Amino acid sequence: MKHVDPTETKQILTRLKTVRGHMAAVERMMEEDKSCEEILLQLVAIRSAIHKVSVVVAQRYANTCMIDALEKGEDRKEVLNKAIETLMKLNQ
Repeated sequence: MKHVDPTETKQILTRLKTVRGHMAAVERMMEEDKSCEEILLQLVAIRSAIHKVSVVVAQRYANTCMIDALEKGEDRKEVLNKAIETLMKLNQ
């Protein structure tokens, strides 16, 4: 990808490391027999962090991947339809 912002990549990786930390916390909490409420709050944090990563990657997709495909001469309609289909999967 030609148009990738290294700062954006770093932000995505940082968010993914946060998710990994939350996942490890949930594993520890399960092993330590923590309350369901505490575990659920961690799971909410994981879901939120994953959503934020998804939004950033979706923006990157719209701003870079689609542009790259069009610059390579791919059919506009096909690129747009593929983008819509891919982005719609975020809401499933």
